[in-house]
Amino acid sequence: MIDLAWLEAETSRVLERNRVQQTRTWNGRRQVSYHAPSLRPIPPWPWRLVWYILQPWQVGYPHQWFWDSVAHAIALSHLDPALAREEIRSLLYAQTEEGFIPHLIWNPACCHWVDWLLQRFILFPHYSPYLQPPCLAEGVEAIYQKTGDTGFLKEVLPFLRKYYDYLERERSPLGDGLLVIISSYESGKDRSREYDPVYGFPRGNTPWGPLARLTFHHRRLGWDLPRIISKGRFLVQDLLFNCVYARNLDVMAGLCQAAGEKEEAQAYALRTQSTEKAILEKLRDPITGLFFSRDARKSALLQVPTISSLFPLLLGTIPREMVEGLVEYLLQAFWPAFPVPADPLDDQGEDFLWRGPQTWVVGNWYIVQGLRLQARRFGERRYGEIADTLVHRTYELVRSEGFREFYHSRTGRGMRARNFGMSALVLDMASTSGERPAPAPG
Repeated sequence: MIDLAWLEAETSRVLERNRVQQTRTWNGRRQVSYHAPSLRPIPPWPWRLVWYILQPWQVGYPHQWFWDSVAHAIALSHLDPALAREEIRSLLYAQTEEGFIPHLIWNPACCHWVDWLLQRFILFPHYSPYLQPPCLAEGVEAIYQKTGDTGFLKEVLPFLRKYYDYLERERSPLGDGLLVIISSYESGKDRSREYDPVYGFPRGNTPWGPLARLTFHHRRLGWDLPRIISKGRFLVQDLLFNCVYARNLDVMAGLCQAAGEKEEAQAYALRTQSTEKAILEKLRDPITGLFFSRDARKSALLQVPTISSLFPLLLGTIPREMVEGLVEYLLQAFWPAFPVPADPLDDQGEDFLWRGPQTWVVGNWYIVQGLRLQARRFGERRYGEIADTLVHRTYELVRSEGFREFYHSRTGRGMRARNFGMSALVLDMASTSGERPAPAPG
């Protein structure tokens, strides 16, 4: 059974440990509050110099990351809605006039020498020039569902509309409803093996070289997005990114409806349908029935199965036979002792970020959302039972190993960063799970 009181207390502890109070000035002076993914406190002198030298080589995430912050807001909506609202506002502070919101915002108090070098290299002193999966509307929805705070909803909706309109305007060069990413950093799955064919190197080679060369290429182009897209060195209609986008367009339709904006709600509903239709038609291999990301340069599917292949479960218009195929694929290819791994069990290869046997809580959270959605659509109790099982397996990982960056899907061992805030999504999973653990499928 899930000990919800323990989980709430541990989530509060981890998020409080990672809390950052910061005064930002580049968009007007403002005090913001957010939560770094995994914050190591800066020691006092004379140990600070040692920290400054060694910190780049240790596992720590002291800055603000976009989809991590949305995850924090979702967890906080169960514990402290006021802090959840501030988490969202801290992201909106960094929004540009065009509507762009960066994937990373620097925490100056915790920058070390590598951070300073990187800032000077990319030419952006306050944030990165990249995106992350566009899940912002889901964070706002979680807060609104818990509080019914229409005032907050109306406060942030103009910023959300600006953001999702920016994505459609600037990141859909083919005009087919699908967005492109210009670096695998933008997918949230930095070095997933599905991008190896785009980077042009065989498995087993060093994974960071192509990323570094691509970033240098973007800098040479002056971070001019139309030029970057036209050059097309990396241009991917990413499956996870677009499924999250479709999900959030649907959420935007609901939020606009709740705010009394009926025309906007209808417009987002139509955009949802367009994007889902494009995913179902263009990101699916008709022979195998599996879904993949697409190399937009060549109009070719990147036929490398990963956890992304399960994300069409988030779509509200996917046919039942496709859902059944995805559920069977989940249980056959992605169901070790502690699912769901980054890669299928029969082809895991090297163990690196978003590769091999790694189980990430955020991946499980989305798959649970998809299973519950399809259970409601088709009245299929089995999908809900599988979701409940996945919730309990995820809870077992956190209970035994703590809030870790990811876990080994066969052994359950926690790996890399400790006190990792994004794994607090397990609280949202547990708070909406069935009352009793479901039997393990298969």
